[in-house]
Amino acid sequence: MPDSLLPLERLSRATTALGSALDDERQLLKRIVVELARLLDARYAAIGLLGEDGRLQFFETTGLTPEEEELLRPNPPHGRGIVGALLHEGKPLRLDDLTKDPRSVGFPPGHPVMHSFLGVPLIVGGRVLGRLYATERRGGPFTAEDETLALGFAGAAAVAIQAARQTAQLVQAERLRATGELAMGIAHDFNNLLATILGRTELLLGQVREPGQRESLEAIQRAARDGAALVARMREYGRPVDPSEFRPVDLAAIAREAVQLARPRWQHEAQREGRTIDVRLELEPVPPIRGDPAALGEVLVNLLFNAIDALPKGGTIVVGVQPERVTAGASNHLSVPVVDLWVQDTGTGIPEEIRPRIFEPFFTTKGPQGSGLGLAVVRKVVAAHNGTIAVDSVVGRGTTFHLRFPAALAAAEPAAAGASKPGAAARDGATREVPFQPEEEQAPPATIVVVDDQQDVLETLSLLLRRDGHEVHAFRDPRAAVEACVAERPDVVLTDLAMPELSGWDVARQVRERWPDLPVLLLTGWQSDVSAAQLREHGVLLALPKPVELPDLRRALARALRPAAVLPLHILLVDDADAFASVFAILLRQAGHAVERVGRGAEALELLRSGTPIDLLILDLNLPDLPSIMVLEAARARPHPPAVCVVSGSDPGSMRSQLPGADLYVEKSKVPDALEAIYTVARRRHASALQQ
Repeated sequence: MPDSLLPLERLSRATTALGSALDDERQLLKRIVVELARLLDARYAAIGLLGEDGRLQFFETTGLTPEEEELLRPNPPHGRGIVGALLHEGKPLRLDDLTKDPRSVGFPPGHPVMHSFLGVPLIVGGRVLGRLYATERRGGPFTAEDETLALGFAGAAAVAIQAARQTAQLVQAERLRATGELAMGIAHDFNNLLATILGRTELLLGQVREPGQRESLEAIQRAARDGAALVARMREYGRPVDPSEFRPVDLAAIAREAVQLARPRWQHEAQREGRTIDVRLELEPVPPIRGDPAALGEVLVNLLFNAIDALPKGGTIVVGVQPERVTAGASNHLSVPVVDLWVQDTGTGIPEEIRPRIFEPFFTTKGPQGSGLGLAVVRKVVAAHNGTIAVDSVVGRGTTFHLRFPAALAAAEPAAAGASKPGAAARDGATREVPFQPEEEQAPPATIVVVDDQQDVLETLSLLLRRDGHEVHAFRDPRAAVEACVAERPDVVLTDLAMPELSGWDVARQVRERWPDLPVLLLTGWQSDVSAAQLREHGVLLALPKPVELPDLRRALARALRPAAVLPLHILLVDDADAFASVFAILLRQAGHAVERVGRGAEALELLRSGTPIDLLILDLNLPDLPSIMVLEAARARPHPPAVCVVSGSDPGSMRSQLPGADLYVEKSKVPDALEAIYTVARRRHASALQQ
């Protein structure tokens, strides 16, 4: 073979060797530096890869002595000197003696002495993945031929790295999909089991008077409820995030709300355990991102809960939001705005050996107290928002999670953090305090058809309903249930959603073809929340998640059997925050109500002083043109005053002191949870007016 072909032969052998390590990125990086050193006959070679945030993420070397390795490993180069020039310029760099170059600065302690240097960038699709370099060529300075070989090898190495990452992403995506399906199936089956346990426990609690027995039953009830909470997390893990419903979100507002939601854990519960935890906010002005406020809120609450658990003796948690710019191409002039949301604690830290596994579904270090789904959900939600996660942790000193999201460069509407889409309140997984809770109502005796293909669930529901005085006709076969309803009209139909042959939607549609005004309630143990649009489409009044507890079931039946409860309300919504008011109006209309929305107090006064029917006034605390008290007084001056609900970002006590005389005060962030309370207040005032 001619001598001129020998370098190409060496290049071919080096690039071919990369194919054997494509299934493991760390092994591939090691193979790349070994082959580069062999290709160029260099004593030392190194590769550094950048993360999505533009910072050094991986650094691998070959040719170090054990002593050099020990010194360099904790302090890898950061790309400020020669390597920085290589990255920023995006082109090869060949030096006979780098010690004479003015850019030769910033080498960390323990870095080997270098004279001859040849570095090339790793570029795929115009994007710099990192840099690859070799030093101390044994035969003298690097040549132009060496540079050509290194460029060819770097191109193959960059493609191999990209292929390894894509393969890993596909494997991970398939693993997550399979795990999500498993979680959803388990959640459905467990919901049916828990429905039976909770229902039978409720029945026994109504019969037992001996304190010891009641204590045992209440312990069973608490355990079943804990199981239901775990199942809810499994359902959330299996639920896809829908990017089509993303809207501009203010991460600073999400951070403030999450800290308040987690307050019972980091303040009250911690103090009871003898711990003092200081939670601080460091919020800089940031552009909005596009996303799902409820899902992002759950992510932050999960991270806060983990931080709290990592502080067994107390400590500090800092939640921060700050803007960044991240390099997006071979030139450092190409950058995109990014919002960095971070949670830092001074806790126990994460051992290095388990750090690679913390985002795996069902992996936990908390024993029976942990589900292993919190961080898996975090990763899923962040990925759905095109974000990245970086974890910095030192055992005994604490952990910082950095969540970086691309900013919404051309937001079509203002950021809305507190207003959640329909169903978000049921998904957020956090216990929220609302200023008003509907009273538990005992529905009048009624004839109820119950449909569920699970015999234990069917029998338990039937026993609970009969104990409350209802006449119950129970069916495992949905077809038989439909035939019975068509033959003789019941007062209410209570049907499971997922059944063979006929679904709950089918049952609702067929019975309402015969009896259009027949109220139908849906029970569901599946992963997806049922939207208000689906309920309207299928003629279903309410959806109740399994396992349903007796107070919730009683309230649902009371609503179904009370004609006034299903009458639409005439609602005047007065709020100048377009994003919040738009989402709020959608929620109200999806519940079947007529909504008139205005943004200024003068418009509200005009409507209130006219003959327009108004059952409910929802009033922002601060209006742009006149004091809200003027609108409240105009509402009270009507012959039949509507109920008044004041909404604001403030707490109810502050709202009440600034605008007294309303029927209800609700924080904007808690509106989705308080909808039923708002409707109940309006209906009570409406019923009172009718009696007068």
